[in-house]
Amino acid sequence: MKRFSKILKRITMAACVISLMFSGKTMTTQARGLIDTSKKGSLTIEYKYGDRHFDGVEVNIYKIGSVSSDGSFFELDSQYKAISPVTDLKSITDKATVDEQWKKILDAVEPYAVNTVGPTATTTSNGGYAKFTGLDLGIYLVRSSTVVDESEECTYVFSSFLISVPQLDSSDNWIYEGGVYSASATCKCEKESLNEEFELLKRWNDAGYENLRPSSIEVVIKRDGEEYATVTLSEENSWHYSWSDKSGYMWTFEERVGGDINYSVSLSDTRSNANGKVKITYVLTNTYNPPDNPPPPDNPPPDNPPDNPPDNPPDNPPDNPPENPETPGFPSLPEVLGAIRNLPEVLGARRLPQTGLLWWPIPILVIVGVVLIVKGIRKNSKA
Repeated sequence: MKRFSKILKRITMAACVISLMFSGKTMTTQARGLIDTSKKGSLTIEYKYGDRHFDGVEVNIYKIGSVSSDGSFFELDSQYKAISPVTDLKSITDKATVDEQWKKILDAVEPYAVNTVGPTATTTSNGGYAKFTGLDLGIYLVRSSTVVDESEECTYVFSSFLISVPQLDSSDNWIYEGGVYSASATCKCEKESLNEEFELLKRWNDAGYENLRPSSIEVVIKRDGEEYATVTLSEENSWHYSWSDKSGYMWTFEERVGGDINYSVSLSDTRSNANGKVKITYVLTNTYNPPDNPPPPDNPPPDNPPDNPPDNPPDNPPDNPPENPETPGFPSLPEVLGAIRNLPEVLGARRLPQTGLLWWPIPILVIVGVVLIVKGIRKNSKA
């Protein structure tokens, strides 16, 4: 009995240690605390290239996400969640793919925010900094204008990016100063030539359905959400259009295809730089989606089938059917027993025990076994 008591104590101690280990892990993941959603936030963005700071940069911010009601995590607002390929922000935890996941979100929401929704707030940089105050807490898209320098014959282009308000500091705590949550960033800047070359290509992914392809399509080219040009692409111009313009614009495209042909459209872009000349190629790919119900065959079956199809019995059966037609019978009893005998053996038995087998010793053996086990336990406890 004493031995049993010692074992029980050891089990209890191990359970307590495991409990403390798990409780410590939970405290670590919650160390940063919750965000007070009743507070406001501020955002400061620095604009510079090398040692040069820029004034007069027009900065627009777009709120695309919010803090959850309990203040524990960020989530995309519904209108952006509907168009984003990544919807669960809590799932972005893999360091190897975190930048890629956020880039997918940025590419999806930026055209919609700029062209459809509009900015949450706008300001202009002063002394190399753009500052926003009184912001609702959440995730913001930051989009900035370019700076053209005629004397240097170049354009300074600032990249769009996403940022959370508030931010975490180096100690993994939310930055909270003077009763306000805050965030800051330095906008990435690239020095490019005054003008860039652009190219628009049309590609078709419709193998086997080329005959349904339209002879031409119209594409509306938009620059920062405003119509720039409407072009017609066809085999005559090799489904191709090119133009040049200043750097830093956001280009989007609307395709117009006549008829009821079911195409899905995807857009990709590549950037190249040769001898200081930047060229951006946009590729619009149309993929044909076959209908769920294919068209009827060229030779459909006739509306009126023959009077006596081969699979149906004739209308007039024979006048003299056989007097004693053969009917399928049941196998004889020996045949059935033979089938049972030929069953494969599984663990030494051919089938489950059946009525008629000798079962009465089994309960007695079970009772005897239980008695022996209890007796052994008592003997060990007395030792």
